[in-house]
Amino acid sequence: MRLKDAVRTEAACLIITLVVALGLTYSEPENWLGNLVSSFIFSHSIGLSISALVHLFNERLHRFRLLPRASFLVILFLAGSVIGTEIGNLIHYVFLGATVSGAGHLKLLLLNLLFGIIFGSLAFVYFSLRSSAQAMAEQLKQKEINEEKLKRLKTQAELEALQAKINPHFLFNTLNSIASLITENPAAAETTVEKLAELFRYTLQKTGNTTVRLRDELDIVLAYLDIEKIRFGDRLQFSLKSDPLLDDVHVPPLLVQGLAENSIKHGISPEVRGGSIGIDASRDGDRCIITVTDSGKGFSDPVEESGFGLRSIRERLALAYGDRAALEISSDAMTRIRISLPLS
Repeated sequence: MRLKDAVRTEAACLIITLVVALGLTYSEPENWLGNLVSSFIFSHSIGLSISALVHLFNERLHRFRLLPRASFLVILFLAGSVIGTEIGNLIHYVFLGATVSGAGHLKLLLLNLLFGIIFGSLAFVYFSLRSSAQAMAEQLKQKEINEEKLKRLKTQAELEALQAKINPHFLFNTLNSIASLITENPAAAETTVEKLAELFRYTLQKTGNTTVRLRDELDIVLAYLDIEKIRFGDRLQFSLKSDPLLDDVHVPPLLVQGLAENSIKHGISPEVRGGSIGIDASRDGDRCIITVTDSGKGFSDPVEESGFGLRSIRERLALAYGDRAALEISSDAMTRIRISLPLS
Protein backbone atom coordinates (compact mmCIF):
# COMPACT_ATOMS: atom_id res chain seq x y z
CA MET A 1 0.00 0.00 0.00
CA ARG A 2 1.34 3.41 -0.90
CA LEU A 3 1.97 6.02 1.77
CA LYS A 4 -0.78 8.29 0.41
CA ASP A 5 -3.32 5.46 0.58
CA ALA A 6 -2.26 4.65 4.16
CA VAL A 7 -2.63 8.30 5.18
CA ARG A 8 -6.11 8.50 3.60
CA THR A 9 -7.17 5.27 5.35
CA GLU A 10 -5.92 6.57 8.69
CA ALA A 11 -7.74 9.88 8.20
CA ALA A 12 -10.98 8.05 7.34
CA CYS A 13 -10.61 5.78 10.41
CA LEU A 14 -10.11 8.77 12.69
CA ILE A 15 -13.22 10.47 11.30
CA ILE A 16 -15.26 7.29 11.81
CA THR A 17 -13.82 6.96 15.35
CA LEU A 18 -14.97 10.45 16.26
CA VAL A 19 -18.42 10.03 14.71
CA VAL A 20 -19.07 6.69 16.47
CA ALA A 21 -17.57 7.88 19.74
CA LEU A 22 -19.75 10.97 19.71
CA GLY A 23 -22.85 8.84 19.07
CA LEU A 24 -22.01 6.42 21.87
CA THR A 25 -21.07 9.23 24.26
CA TYR A 26 -24.43 10.84 23.63
CA SER A 27 -26.15 7.63 24.78
CA GLU A 28 -23.65 6.86 27.59
CA PRO A 29 -22.04 10.14 28.69
CA GLU A 30 -20.54 8.61 31.85
CA ASN A 31 -18.40 6.17 29.80
CA TRP A 32 -17.07 8.55 27.14
CA LEU A 33 -13.41 7.51 27.48
CA GLY A 34 -14.17 3.82 27.14
CA ASN A 35 -16.40 4.54 24.14
CA LEU A 36 -13.62 6.55 22.53
CA VAL A 37 -11.06 3.75 23.02
CA SER A 38 -13.46 1.06 21.74
CA SER A 39 -14.41 3.19 18.73
CA PHE A 40 -10.74 3.76 17.96
CA ILE A 41 -9.93 0.04 18.12
CA PHE A 42 -12.89 -1.17 16.07
CA SER A 43 -12.86 1.63 13.48
CA HIS A 44 -9.18 1.03 12.78
CA SER A 45 -9.54 -2.74 12.70
CA ILE A 46 -12.47 -2.55 10.29
CA GLY A 47 -11.06 0.31 8.21
CA LEU A 48 -7.67 -1.35 7.74
CA SER A 49 -9.31 -4.70 6.98
CA ILE A 50 -11.54 -3.18 4.29
CA SER A 51 -8.61 -1.18 2.87
CA ALA A 52 -6.41 -4.29 2.72
CA LEU A 53 -9.12 -6.30 0.92
CA VAL A 54 -9.77 -3.51 -1.59
CA HIS A 55 -6.03 -3.17 -2.22
CA LEU A 56 -5.74 -6.96 -2.63
CA PHE A 57 -8.49 -7.10 -5.27
CA ASN A 58 -7.77 -3.70 -6.81
CA GLU A 59 -6.64 -5.02 -10.20
CA ARG A 60 -9.74 -7.21 -10.55
CA LEU A 61 -12.02 -4.32 -9.55
CA HIS A 62 -10.83 -2.23 -12.50
CA ARG A 63 -11.90 -4.96 -14.92
CA PHE A 64 -15.57 -4.70 -13.84
CA ARG A 65 -18.19 -2.25 -14.99
CA LEU A 66 -19.66 0.18 -12.48
CA LEU A 67 -22.56 -1.97 -11.15
CA PRO A 68 -20.59 -5.24 -10.76
CA ARG A 69 -17.74 -3.27 -9.21
CA ALA A 70 -20.09 -1.67 -6.66
CA SER A 71 -21.58 -5.10 -5.81
CA PHE A 72 -18.15 -6.64 -5.35
CA LEU A 73 -17.11 -3.72 -3.14
CA VAL A 74 -20.17 -4.25 -0.90
CA ILE A 75 -19.05 -7.86 -0.43
CA LEU A 76 -15.55 -6.64 0.44
CA PHE A 77 -16.99 -4.10 2.88
CA LEU A 78 -19.03 -6.82 4.62
CA ALA A 79 -16.08 -9.20 4.75
CA GLY A 80 -13.79 -6.42 6.02
CA SER A 81 -16.35 -5.48 8.69
CA VAL A 82 -16.55 -9.09 9.94
CA ILE A 83 -12.77 -9.55 9.94
CA GLY A 84 -12.21 -6.14 11.54
CA THR A 85 -14.79 -6.85 14.26
CA GLU A 86 -13.08 -10.10 15.20
CA ILE A 87 -9.65 -8.45 15.18
CA GLY A 88 -10.98 -5.59 17.32
CA ASN A 89 -12.57 -8.06 19.72
CA LEU A 90 -9.23 -9.90 19.98
CA ILE A 91 -7.36 -6.65 20.68
CA HIS A 92 -9.93 -5.82 23.38
CA TYR A 93 -9.31 -9.17 25.00
CA VAL A 94 -5.49 -9.07 24.81
CA PHE A 95 -4.90 -5.45 25.90
CA LEU A 96 -8.01 -4.56 27.92
CA GLY A 97 -8.94 -7.97 29.30
CA ALA A 98 -12.50 -7.60 28.04
CA THR A 99 -14.38 -9.34 25.27
CA VAL A 100 -17.88 -9.33 23.81
CA SER A 101 -19.70 -12.64 23.38
CA GLY A 102 -23.18 -14.03 22.77
CA ALA A 103 -25.96 -11.57 21.94
CA GLY A 104 -23.63 -8.62 22.57
CA HIS A 105 -21.17 -9.95 20.03
CA LEU A 106 -23.92 -10.44 17.44
CA LYS A 107 -25.24 -6.92 18.09
CA LEU A 108 -21.72 -5.48 17.75
CA LEU A 109 -21.15 -7.43 14.52
CA LEU A 110 -24.42 -6.21 12.96
CA LEU A 111 -23.66 -2.65 14.01
CA ASN A 112 -20.21 -2.82 12.49
CA LEU A 113 -21.61 -4.32 9.30
CA LEU A 114 -23.95 -1.35 9.05
CA PHE A 115 -21.13 1.12 9.65
CA GLY A 116 -18.93 -0.76 7.16
CA ILE A 117 -21.58 -0.50 4.43
CA ILE A 118 -22.34 3.17 5.13
CA PHE A 119 -18.78 4.46 5.38
CA GLY A 120 -17.52 2.06 2.73
CA SER A 121 -20.15 3.34 0.30
CA LEU A 122 -19.24 6.94 1.12
CA ALA A 123 -15.57 6.10 0.54
CA PHE A 124 -16.46 4.38 -2.77
CA VAL A 125 -18.36 7.46 -3.97
CA TYR A 126 -15.51 9.75 -2.89
CA PHE A 127 -12.75 7.72 -4.53
CA SER A 128 -14.84 7.19 -7.68
CA LEU A 129 -15.31 10.94 -8.03
CA ARG A 130 -11.63 11.53 -7.26
CA SER A 131 -10.61 8.92 -9.83
CA SER A 132 -12.85 10.57 -12.45
CA ALA A 133 -11.36 13.96 -11.65
CA GLN A 134 -7.83 12.55 -11.96
CA ALA A 135 -8.71 10.92 -15.28
CA MET A 136 -10.06 14.23 -16.59
CA ALA A 137 -6.94 16.03 -15.35
CA GLU A 138 -4.74 13.47 -17.13
CA GLN A 139 -6.73 13.89 -20.34
CA LEU A 140 -6.36 17.67 -20.16
CA LYS A 141 -2.65 17.31 -19.46
CA GLN A 142 -2.23 14.93 -22.38
CA LYS A 143 -4.17 17.33 -24.59
CA GLU A 144 -1.84 20.17 -23.60
CA ILE A 145 1.18 17.95 -24.31
CA ASN A 146 -0.20 17.03 -27.75
CA GLU A 147 -0.94 20.68 -28.53
CA GLU A 148 2.59 21.61 -27.48
CA LYS A 149 4.01 18.88 -29.73
CA LEU A 150 1.93 20.14 -32.65
CA LYS A 151 3.06 23.68 -31.95
CA ARG A 152 6.72 22.58 -31.96
CA LEU A 153 6.25 20.62 -35.19
CA LYS A 154 4.54 23.63 -36.79
CA THR A 155 7.37 25.90 -35.66
CA GLN A 156 9.99 23.48 -37.01
CA ALA A 157 8.17 23.24 -40.34
CA GLU A 158 8.00 27.03 -40.62
CA LEU A 159 11.70 27.35 -39.77
CA GLU A 160 12.60 24.76 -42.40
CA ALA A 161 10.41 26.55 -44.94
CA LEU A 162 12.26 29.80 -44.26
CA GLN A 163 15.59 27.96 -44.48
CA ALA A 164 14.55 26.55 -47.86
CA LYS A 165 13.99 30.13 -49.07
CA ILE A 166 17.29 31.41 -47.68
CA ASN A 167 19.58 28.83 -49.30
CA PRO A 168 18.53 29.62 -52.93
CA HIS A 169 18.69 33.34 -52.11
CA PHE A 170 22.26 32.98 -50.85
CA LEU A 171 23.19 30.75 -53.82
CA PHE A 172 21.75 33.26 -56.29
CA ASN A 173 23.83 36.13 -54.87
CA THR A 174 27.02 34.05 -54.79
CA LEU A 175 26.54 32.82 -58.38
CA ASN A 176 26.16 36.44 -59.48
CA SER A 177 29.52 37.15 -57.83
CA ILE A 178 31.13 34.20 -59.62
CA ALA A 179 29.63 35.27 -62.97
CA SER A 180 31.16 38.71 -62.66
CA LEU A 181 34.59 37.21 -61.82
CA ILE A 182 34.80 34.65 -64.65
CA THR A 183 35.93 37.13 -67.29
CA GLU A 184 37.76 39.54 -64.98
CA ASN A 185 39.60 37.10 -62.72
CA PRO A 186 39.18 33.39 -63.59
CA ALA A 187 41.46 32.28 -60.74
CA ALA A 188 39.37 34.20 -58.23
CA ALA A 189 36.22 32.72 -59.76
CA GLU A 190 37.66 29.21 -59.28
CA THR A 191 38.54 29.96 -55.64
CA THR A 192 35.04 31.32 -55.08
CA VAL A 193 33.49 28.15 -56.49
CA GLU A 194 35.60 26.08 -54.06
CA LYS A 195 34.49 28.27 -51.15
CA LEU A 196 30.88 28.00 -52.28
CA ALA A 197 31.17 24.20 -52.42
CA GLU A 198 32.53 24.24 -48.88
CA LEU A 199 29.61 26.37 -47.70
CA PHE A 200 26.95 24.23 -49.30
CA ARG A 201 28.57 21.02 -48.11
CA TYR A 202 28.09 22.35 -44.59
CA THR A 203 24.54 23.49 -45.38
CA LEU A 204 23.59 20.03 -46.66
CA GLN A 205 25.05 18.41 -43.54
CA LYS A 206 22.88 20.65 -41.38
CA THR A 207 19.67 20.11 -43.38
CA GLY A 208 16.78 19.66 -40.98
CA ASN A 209 18.62 21.29 -38.06
CA THR A 210 16.80 24.25 -36.59
CA THR A 211 19.93 25.38 -34.72
CA VAL A 212 23.71 25.18 -35.10
CA ARG A 213 26.66 25.96 -32.83
CA LEU A 214 27.59 29.64 -32.87
CA ARG A 215 31.20 28.68 -33.63
CA ASP A 216 30.10 26.76 -36.74
CA GLU A 217 27.89 29.68 -37.79
CA LEU A 218 30.80 32.12 -37.46
CA ASP A 219 33.03 29.80 -39.52
CA ILE A 220 30.39 29.98 -42.28
CA VAL A 221 30.39 33.77 -42.01
CA LEU A 222 34.16 33.85 -42.44
CA ALA A 223 33.91 31.63 -45.52
CA TYR A 224 31.16 33.86 -46.91
CA LEU A 225 33.19 37.03 -46.30
CA ASP A 226 36.22 35.40 -47.95
CA ILE A 227 34.05 34.88 -51.06
CA GLU A 228 32.94 38.50 -51.01
CA LYS A 229 36.53 39.64 -50.39
CA ILE A 230 37.52 38.00 -53.69
CA ARG A 231 34.81 40.00 -55.45
CA PHE A 232 35.36 43.35 -53.69
CA GLY A 233 39.12 43.18 -53.14
CA ASP A 234 40.41 46.12 -51.12
CA ARG A 235 36.94 47.65 -51.07
CA LEU A 236 35.97 45.21 -48.30
CA GLN A 237 37.58 44.99 -44.88
CA PHE A 238 36.15 42.82 -42.11
CA SER A 239 36.85 41.65 -38.58
CA LEU A 240 35.26 39.05 -36.34
CA LYS A 241 35.47 38.75 -32.55
CA SER A 242 33.77 36.15 -30.39
CA ASP A 243 33.86 35.09 -26.76
CA PRO A 244 35.13 31.45 -26.80
CA LEU A 245 32.68 30.64 -24.00
CA LEU A 246 29.85 31.19 -26.50
CA ASP A 247 31.12 28.63 -29.02
CA ASP A 248 28.55 26.00 -27.99
CA VAL A 249 25.57 28.37 -27.83
CA HIS A 250 23.02 27.31 -30.44
CA VAL A 251 21.55 29.77 -32.94
CA PRO A 252 19.37 29.43 -36.08
CA PRO A 253 21.55 28.49 -39.09
CA LEU A 254 22.71 31.30 -41.41
CA LEU A 255 21.51 33.90 -38.89
CA VAL A 256 24.78 35.83 -38.65
CA GLN A 257 25.55 35.09 -42.30
CA GLY A 258 22.25 36.75 -43.20
CA LEU A 259 23.27 39.85 -41.27
CA ALA A 260 26.68 39.90 -42.96
CA GLU A 261 25.04 39.50 -46.38
CA ASN A 262 22.68 42.36 -45.53
CA SER A 263 25.68 44.58 -44.67
CA ILE A 264 27.37 43.70 -47.95
CA LYS A 265 24.23 44.55 -49.91
CA HIS A 266 23.27 47.81 -48.18
CA GLY A 267 26.51 49.04 -46.58
CA ILE A 268 29.41 48.01 -48.83
CA SER A 269 28.15 47.43 -52.38
CA PRO A 270 26.58 50.91 -52.92
CA GLU A 271 29.78 52.72 -51.84
CA VAL A 272 32.45 53.35 -54.48
CA ARG A 273 35.18 53.07 -51.85
CA GLY A 274 33.55 50.07 -50.24
CA GLY A 275 33.76 49.87 -46.48
CA SER A 276 34.22 47.65 -43.46
CA ILE A 277 32.17 45.10 -41.54
CA GLY A 278 32.69 44.19 -37.89
CA ILE A 279 31.08 41.16 -36.25
CA ASP A 280 31.12 40.74 -32.47
CA ALA A 281 29.63 37.98 -30.30
CA SER A 282 29.69 38.68 -26.57
CA ARG A 283 27.89 37.74 -23.39
CA ASP A 284 25.75 40.08 -21.30
CA GLY A 285 24.49 38.26 -18.20
CA ASP A 286 22.26 35.43 -19.39
CA ARG A 287 22.10 36.84 -22.93
CA CYS A 288 24.18 36.27 -26.06
CA ILE A 289 24.67 39.55 -27.95
CA ILE A 290 25.57 39.39 -31.65
CA THR A 291 26.38 42.74 -33.26
CA VAL A 292 27.08 43.33 -36.94
CA THR A 293 28.38 46.79 -37.75
CA ASP A 294 29.14 48.22 -41.19
CA SER A 295 30.37 51.58 -42.44
CA GLY A 296 27.31 52.13 -44.63
CA LYS A 297 24.86 54.99 -44.34
CA GLY A 298 22.04 52.85 -43.06
CA PHE A 299 18.56 52.42 -44.50
CA SER A 300 17.32 55.51 -46.21
CA ASP A 301 14.13 53.71 -47.26
CA PRO A 302 11.94 51.87 -44.68
CA VAL A 303 11.28 49.24 -47.36
CA GLU A 304 14.97 48.30 -47.28
CA GLU A 305 14.74 47.70 -43.54
CA SER A 306 11.90 45.22 -44.12
CA GLY A 307 13.52 43.46 -47.10
CA PHE A 308 13.76 39.69 -47.45
CA GLY A 309 17.02 39.29 -45.50
CA LEU A 310 16.06 41.16 -42.33
CA ARG A 311 12.42 40.05 -42.55
CA SER A 312 13.43 36.38 -42.65
CA ILE A 313 15.79 36.90 -39.71
CA ARG A 314 13.02 38.55 -37.67
CA GLU A 315 10.62 35.72 -38.52
CA ARG A 316 13.10 33.01 -37.59
CA LEU A 317 13.91 34.73 -34.29
CA ALA A 318 10.20 35.01 -33.49
CA LEU A 319 9.60 31.34 -34.31
CA ALA A 320 12.62 30.05 -32.42
CA TYR A 321 12.53 32.30 -29.35
CA GLY A 322 9.17 34.09 -29.25
CA ASP A 323 9.53 37.36 -27.35
CA ARG A 324 12.77 36.21 -25.69
CA ALA A 325 14.88 37.46 -28.62
CA ALA A 326 15.27 40.99 -29.97
CA LEU A 327 16.67 42.61 -33.12
CA GLU A 328 17.58 46.30 -33.03
CA ILE A 329 18.88 48.55 -35.81
CA SER A 330 20.67 51.85 -35.24
CA SER A 331 22.42 54.23 -37.63
CA ASP A 332 24.80 57.11 -36.88
CA ALA A 333 28.26 57.20 -38.42
CA MET A 334 27.93 53.42 -38.75
CA THR A 335 24.99 51.04 -39.21
CA ARG A 336 24.60 48.62 -36.36
CA ILE A 337 22.33 45.56 -36.15
CA ARG A 338 22.17 43.99 -32.68
CA ILE A 339 20.59 40.65 -31.88
CA SER A 340 19.97 39.59 -28.30
CA LEU A 341 19.35 35.88 -27.62
CA PRO A 342 18.78 33.90 -24.42
CA LEU A 343 21.67 31.61 -23.51
CA SER A 344 19.35 28.84 -22.30
